[in-house]
Amino acid sequence: MKQEIIAILDHAKLLVQQHAPSELLTEAIPFGIVCLVAGIGISVFGAKLGRFAMTCGFVLLGGFVGSVFARETGFATSICGLLGALMVGIIGYHTFRLWVGVLVAGVLSAVVLGVFSYQRVLPHVGAFEQAGMVATAPGDVFTIPTPDQQQAYLQRTPKEWGQELWTYVTAKDENAQRNGRALGLGAMVTGLCLGVLAVRWAMIISTALVGTALVTTSLATLMTHSVPGSYEAFGHNPNLVGMGMGAFLVSSLILQTLLTRKAPSGKSDGKGKS
Repeated sequence: MKQEIIAILDHAKLLVQQHAPSELLTEAIPFGIVCLVAGIGISVFGAKLGRFAMTCGFVLLGGFVGSVFARETGFATSICGLLGALMVGIIGYHTFRLWVGVLVAGVLSAVVLGVFSYQRVLPHVGAFEQAGMVATAPGDVFTIPTPDQQQAYLQRTPKEWGQELWTYVTAKDENAQRNGRALGLGAMVTGLCLGVLAVRWAMIISTALVGTALVTTSLATLMTHSVPGSYEAFGHNPNLVGMGMGAFLVSSLILQTLLTRKAPSGKSDGKGKS
């Protein structure tokens, strides 16, 4: 399984180098710093400030919609923008539970499908990569791919590579597609229900997972571009990386649980009775 993880990381690195915009590669360090700060902030204050941040997002969205409406109809931009920000902000504030459910549905489905991919897709990566470098002629005679075939193989987009891998996996495991869809749909509905019923814990767990993912991605980006050999070290020590991610995730869960804890209702106000 370790070799399959290394193969996934190597292919992801190759796809980024081939298909990512050149300006994104040159600005990888600033991008990594922004993601690191955002990830830490979400991991610590995500649940505490979730409703405020989401309401602000709806206010900005409402202001944008109002300005577009004003431009299309000829009304005053300032009035339409303010009214749009106010009304859409109110909608966002009072539908907070629904959007938490949507967030949890997305996070939970991503986690479930990630575990499913680890168990049912990842073991096929090595064989898939080997099969792609061998061309089959009529009569099941194996031949070496032509230079054009090799170039086309290396220049596949991430979408094409993913589609080919999934086609290969479903050909080897006929139940993979059905089980994957069932798990994904079930996780989405379950996450939506949990997010609506248990807002606080849903926000804590979701923001901790999102923040951990951002911090991990940003640190990997910064280390890869700043410390030579760090990519290979990460690839050959997945258990150490997993322990670090787990420790950060647990720390985020504990911190956010403490920060969102309600004060005791019978807490003394410091004034004694005479």
